[in-house]
Amino acid sequence: MFEHRIETTAHLSGAAHEVWAVLTDFSSYGDWNPFIISLSGTPAEGERLEATFLQANGKESQFKPIVLRVSPARQLRWLGKLGPGGLFDGEHYFVLKPAEDGGTDLVHGERFTGLLVPAMKGLLADTAKGFTSMNEALEERVKSVR
Repeated sequence: MFEHRIETTAHLSGAAHEVWAVLTDFSSYGDWNPFIISLSGTPAEGERLEATFLQANGKESQFKPIVLRVSPARQLRWLGKLGPGGLFDGEHYFVLKPAEDGGTDLVHGERFTGLLVPAMKGLLADTAKGFTSMNEALEERVKSVR
């Protein structure tokens, strides 16, 4: 089994509950998020979401991940699969940690596994840039709704 992990970190000025409110307001993703341009569904364990990601080449990718973990103001995880599973699976996660200054330290990443991981190296390199752009936009969105 092949594996590849992408992990980004960011310090956000909002408190964890403020960041959580933005992250789980799926209907507003199209207003602020340059990477996950559409997300619908309920942030509850076992629920299926519908997500549209914008790739670096401008193409859209759609997935229907299953929510794995919801811990309010702490973490959100979902699992998306290409095909039946085992080919190219991605566990996407947001982990929020309160910072001493009243802000939030964000760990935003994804663990990719499956037979097609080696063939997807180019796509995965661009994905890291997408995570970073989303983190920056998340900070701006949190500031704007405070």
